Amino acid sequence: MKSSAKIVCIYILWIILSCNFIQQSFAETLELNDNTAELDNTVVFELMVNNAPNIVGSFGFEIEYDPEILSFQGFEEGSLIKDRYNIFDVTTPSHGIIRIGGLTSNSKQKIQQNESGVLVLMRFTVLKNSNDVLKLQKLIDHIKDWSVKNGHLSVSQSSYEDINKDGKAGLAEVIHLLQLMSGF
Repeated sequence: MKSSAKIVCIYILWIILSCNFIQQSFAETLELNDNTAELDNTVVFELMVNNAPNIVGSFGFEIEYDPEILSFQGFEEGSLIKDRYNIFDVTTPSHGIIRIGGLTSNSKQKIQQNESGVLVLMRFTVLKNSNDVLKLQKLIDHIKDWSVKNGHLSVSQSSYEDINKDGKAGLAEVIHLLQLMSGF
């Protein structure tokens, strides 16, 4: 009886330790969301910190994207940056590269261990009917060892077609769309 109780205790301890390891392995990330958009639409990618594994006083990284597919329009500071970092900058050192960095000396304003939230929102215009991957790379300073999740853009083609070339969605376009949907 005693040996079976030991086995049960060891098994329970193993489960607890495994769950803790899995949580730590997958929760500590810098991640970009995935998006679906159509040609000429504006799409917003949200860069999130998910359960920061350490305190962040300074950070830097790049995001690479295909400039044939996306055009960077601008950014907005997220809740983890606004009024917290003395220095924060988003630049485009070359076509298809966005460089982001920040620094604060105030220990109360730093991203804290286990904190989650939005770092930055980035706006793009879709230039081409093609998919793209936004790659997080070249992480430095307090985030250099963090795991990352890249963002994916799926461009869906619109089923709208200007049948009579009048620049308006009218009866001809509605009939055409119904034909497409019904298979005629």
